[in-house]
Amino acid sequence: HVDDRKLNAAQFAPGANYYKPILASERLCITSHSGVTIADGSGEVANVVIADIQADNGVIHVIDKVLLPGDRPACH
Repeated sequence: HVDDRKLNAAQFAPGANYYKPILASERLCITSHSGVTIADGSGEVANVVIADIQADNGVIHVIDKVLLPGDRPACH
């Protein structure tokens, strides 16, 4: 879980922005521009490959990588 809001892919703010995962002190950089990507603490970037799956407890976005903790990613 990254965010406790029900955000569809189109609702992510344009450009690169920090998001705080639930129950963690880490930050992720989510970039919305011609698709959505997520940079984690490892410095690697995950791509959203399937967006906006409606579930009972929120919205699911399928990514192509496991998100890992580490240093705060560059977000620009």
